[in-house]
Amino acid sequence: MAKTIMVVDDEPHIRATINEYFTIMKYNVLEAGNGEEAFNIFNKNTVDLVITDIRMPIMNGIQLLRSIKMQSPDTPVILMTGYQPTRSQELSMTHKADGYLIKPFSLVHLKDLIVKHLN
Repeated sequence: MAKTIMVVDDEPHIRATINEYFTIMKYNVLEAGNGEEAFNIFNKNTVDLVITDIRMPIMNGIQLLRSIKMQSPDTPVILMTGYQPTRSQELSMTHKADGYLIKPFSLVHLKDLIVKHLN
């Protein structure tokens, strides 16, 4: 059975690019535009891995990471950001993020992280 990945980013073109890439690779892909929407989707679906932007409206990626890890500690969460590493990278490690990417990143690098956590 295909694994389900959720992509969370307030930029629709980033979600669409990641969705298309992983759909071609036979993953099921869910999308959300902010952390609150993502957490609602997470609670209603079986999600095997989450890829989330850090800076988003309503609920940011660090808050989403914390919420997911409190509810499902074994679900891998990969954070991504368009900003240089700062306190957010330190926070991501404190809250047990499973990966951290700086945009723009290679989809192949993202794929390698996903394969590492799903296989």
